[in-house]
Amino acid sequence: MPSLYDHQELESFFNKQQFPERKRRSFRRLFFREFLDLDSAFDNPKFVELVRNHFEIPKLKIISRQDSKIDGASKLLVQTEDGLNIETVILRIGTGRTSLCISSQAGCTEKCTFCSTATLGFKRNLTLGEIIGQVILAGEILREEDRKVRNIVFMGMGEPLRNTDNVLKSLEIMLSSAYMGLSPKRVTVSTIGITENITRLRKSFPELNLALSLHASNDQVRDILMPINKTFPMAKIKETLLSAQEDASGDLMIQYLLIKDLNDSADQAQELAEFLKGINCIINLIPYNDSMGMGNWKSSSEEKMSAFQDVLQENDFQVTRRHSLGRDIDAACGQLAAKNQKK
Repeated sequence: MPSLYDHQELESFFNKQQFPERKRRSFRRLFFREFLDLDSAFDNPKFVELVRNHFEIPKLKIISRQDSKIDGASKLLVQTEDGLNIETVILRIGTGRTSLCISSQAGCTEKCTFCSTATLGFKRNLTLGEIIGQVILAGEILREEDRKVRNIVFMGMGEPLRNTDNVLKSLEIMLSSAYMGLSPKRVTVSTIGITENITRLRKSFPELNLALSLHASNDQVRDILMPINKTFPMAKIKETLLSAQEDASGDLMIQYLLIKDLNDSADQAQELAEFLKGINCIINLIPYNDSMGMGNWKSSSEEKMSAFQDVLQENDFQVTRRHSLGRDIDAACGQLAAKNQKK
C-alpha cells in the first residue's frame, strides 16, 4: 500500500473519491500542520476507514523521552514497527524558536570516528513515512505546549544523502504550501559529502540550506576522521560545491569540529580558508564533545578556538560558534546512539 505521507498518492486518492477541495484543505491543515489525528482531521468515520484501508500509516511510537535540565532540548527514543530504535530531538530556543532534529537512517552507513551513531552500524534507511512520522510525533508534543515546528534539520541519525529518494520525497511534503508549508530557508540537510547527491539535492531544492560536515583542512586529517573521504576527497567536494552554488540560493554551512592538536592550529585555519576560497558559505565552528565517539580526543581550548576563528574572519569568512543543546541527555552533535537499538 502507498504511504499516507506520499502527497501525490494522497491527491490521486482524493480525486478518485471526488473529495471536495474545501475538505482537502481542511485535512491538510489539521493533519499536517496542527498535527491532529486522522479521526479529528477528517471528522468522518467512514472516510477515515476508507483511508486506513487504502494507505499504509507508519506506527512509530515514543518509547522514552528525556528532557534536558540545562536547556530546552528533549530527546525522543522512537521505535519503528519492526522494532528499530531511532532518535529525534526537539530543540526549544530561548527566543521562542523551535527546531526539530530528525533521523534519516536507523544507525548509519558511515564510520566517522568522532560520532557515537557510527558505533551502531547500519540497520536500514528510514521510509518516507518514518521520516515524516518523526515530525508528526514532535508536532503533537509541541501542540500541547502551544509551539510549532519552525525549523527542521536532517542532523539526527544517519547520512541523509545515502537515503536521497525518501529524503527528497519528505522535503516535498515539508516545503509544499499545501502541506506542511515550511520555508526552505528553515530546513537544512546535513551531509558528509556524497557529491552526486549534493548536486541532486541542490537542483531539486535550490533554496534549501545545506550543511557540509568537513571537519578538516586537508585530506590527511579528514581521512582519520571520516573514511568516506577516500571515496569523496576534498578536491571533489570543492568542485561539487562550486558547481552547485551557481544555481542554489540556500545557505551553505561548513561544519568544523575543533579537536585538540588534530585540526585546530592557526596554520590549519589558513589552509581551510584557502580550500574554501570562492565558495559562498558560513563556517560553523563546533567544540568537540568528549563523549561523541570512540577516539581519545579532547576539545580545543578556548584560546585555540578563538585564534582559529580570527584567522578565518581575517580571510573575510562569516564564522559562527555553535552551542549544542542537549549535552546532558546525549542529544548534542554526534551523541545520538539509541543505546537500546535492536540487534
